[in-house]
Amino acid sequence: MSKGFTLFLGVAEVAGGVGVVLGVFTQLAALGLILVMLGAIYKKIAVWHTGFWGEKASGWHYDLMLVIMNLVIITTNGGSYVLG
Repeated sequence: MSKGFTLFLGVAEVAGGVGVVLGVFTQLAALGLILVMLGAIYKKIAVWHTGFWGEKASGWHYDLMLVIMNLVIITTNGGSYVLG
């Protein structure tokens, strides 16, 4: 991937994490994190041919867990302590 796209992904992941932690646009931040994690899962499955557990804990099970956690955040409206 290009340097610019990699930088964009890094900023998007940090911004999504900060948004979820601070409760600012929590559902939108969780949706962004889901998209980033689905991209990571696709890369691991289609390009790197990594299995679910992978070798030496490098599989895509952790990414899938993050997708599910963010789906919970979206469906529960972020909880009771959100700002936006």
